[in-house]
Amino acid sequence: MKALFEALRWSRPVGVKGLNNNYTALYARRLLAAHPQWASVIEVRRRRTP
Repeated sequence: MKALFEALRWSRPVGVKGLNNNYTALYARRLLAAHPQWASVIEVRRRRTP
């Protein structure tokens, strides 16, 4: 997921903001919620907060 996120950051148009490391885990969990079949290739850590 981190590699995909970095590729998106490098390929975004100039001036588009909002992709930073603070949201990688959030988007990984959203991606897995929408596509549970990818769970075997995307690893996420246990959440520290409820």
